[in-house]
Amino acid sequence: MKSLLSIDELIEHMKERGIKFEIISENDARTFLTNNNYYFKLASYRTLYAKCPAGSSREGQYQNLDFAYLKELSTIDMYLRYIIIEMCLDIEHAIKVRLINAVTQNNNDDGYQLIKLYLKDEDPGFNILKSIRSHKSGEYCKDLIQKYYPYFPVWVLVELISFGDLLHLCRFYEKTYNCSLVPNNKFMNTIRDLRNASAHSNCLMNKMTVQMEATKQPDSTITCFVKGMSGISASSRAKNLNKTFVYNMVTLLYVYNELMPSIAKQKKYLQLQEFLNGRAIKNKNYFKSNSQITGVYNFLKKVIDNLSNTV
Repeated sequence: MKSLLSIDELIEHMKERGIKFEIISENDARTFLTNNNYYFKLASYRTLYAKCPAGSSREGQYQNLDFAYLKELSTIDMYLRYIIIEMCLDIEHAIKVRLINAVTQNNNDDGYQLIKLYLKDEDPGFNILKSIRSHKSGEYCKDLIQKYYPYFPVWVLVELISFGDLLHLCRFYEKTYNCSLVPNNKFMNTIRDLRNASAHSNCLMNKMTVQMEATKQPDSTITCFVKGMSGISASSRAKNLNKTFVYNMVTLLYVYNELMPSIAKQKKYLQLQEFLNGRAIKNKNYFKSNSQITGVYNFLKKVIDNLSNTV
């Protein structure tokens, strides 16, 4: 079991690992770790940097890593998470609208019937009602829960359940009425994972170079989505889509592109371009020698530029 270290001890530990404090002083790093971030999260980005090889004088230490690089990566990641959570919430809202519209236009369902049928399905029904009961004292949900529990109409239930439960309800509707409600439902687990990771402030970019498991490969729909984009070669497409972070980001863009209206897409793609052309490269000199980081950046920028040009 690792022992708890003080901030001064953590700084010494980083220096022992070869992390430099040339751009940001040790005093400024100490202030940052005290007020803005913590070591465990910050240190996760060090995996993006190579270590000195065996037999060298600095064996096991990081080759070219300054504390400033870790700080900058954590900051860029934070801004990216804000954008991702907005996109995921937009997608969630779009799915709710699709479900409500489908029920409204369905002569065989009054909005209550669907939920009655759904709650009869023992496991999800029990889990949803249990989750709703746990929020009955919440300021923003208690009135709805008190008024309708347990016989919710669909337009009320969607305001009370998680994204995962919403997706399950949509699949139940599709199965019950033999229709297609959410296109490419197979990608929704990725959206849910990105949503949850962003909402819980989990690091995303620390794994930007991690390859997919050998048993997995990019879905053909996502591959074809990128295939027609200008400025992206087949080798670049294959290389980058085999990285889990990149694949998940492109999947998010694909789903957003499929579900959202043109005005929303224009606004979001412009926001992404401004981020990539602005804050993301504010200190681009930190990363110019790291081909893995710059490679991912360049690929995603080309994808977003292509999307922006097609809306």
